[in-house]
Amino acid sequence: MKKTLVYFVITGMLLMSSCLVSSLHPFYKAKDKIYEPAMVGSWIDSDSCIWVMERNMIPEYFMGPEYPDSTYRITYYEEEDMIGLFIGTLFELKGVRYLDLYPDPNEDHCNSGLTGMHHFPTHTLARIQLDPDSIMMYWYGDEWLGELIKNNRIRIKHETVEMGEDWTRHLLTAPTEDLQKFIIKYANNPKTGINVDKILAQGYVEEDMEDSGAFLKLKPYLGSLPGEKAIQVEPLRNN
Repeated sequence: MKKTLVYFVITGMLLMSSCLVSSLHPFYKAKDKIYEPAMVGSWIDSDSCIWVMERNMIPEYFMGPEYPDSTYRITYYEEEDMIGLFIGTLFELKGVRYLDLYPDPNEDHCNSGLTGMHHFPTHTLARIQLDPDSIMMYWYGDEWLGELIKNNRIRIKHETVEMGEDWTRHLLTAPTEDLQKFIIKYANNPKTGINVDKILAQGYVEEDMEDSGAFLKLKPYLGSLPGEKAIQVEPLRNN
């Protein structure tokens, strides 16, 4: 099956948010990483896109034997010929769980080698909540970040890039330590326009908040993957 690999933004999510908060550096430190077995399995979202989450395996040394890591290898099936491969890192700050999503560095993310040389992968940030029968994720949107920057609500290293006549993007360039200070202070503060606790509690985003980020609710998926007939493993559930 020919695979068209999606770059760091997920096309289906762009229907909900023009872009996502992105960073050159990871949002987590090694000490913040956690592993939750209940995330492993196959999931489906409201747009019928399939998410397969597996425990990531990394080599002990170059070309050496692999061992399980505390991260996740995520395969995102938007369509049969549109597949994204990511490394997901679950981490915790001040008792709150987040997911750092990053394109798998071991995979080609463009059809053309020359095109690939002109792309630079970035990290995106989602608040995450695991329930017995679902995973809910809220990605922070670039428009929300832009408003904070425009109104001088935050001071954090970033670059503002003109993408077109009416489109700008903000790329965070601050180190992880500063990113975490930003997350703790602003990522769940109703005064900055987002009450993520409320979004996760109600399980949806109100219409007037759709531009602030992207919300997804994943349900267990037991069907076959595009191009395959095998039954997928049911996600683990906590007793």
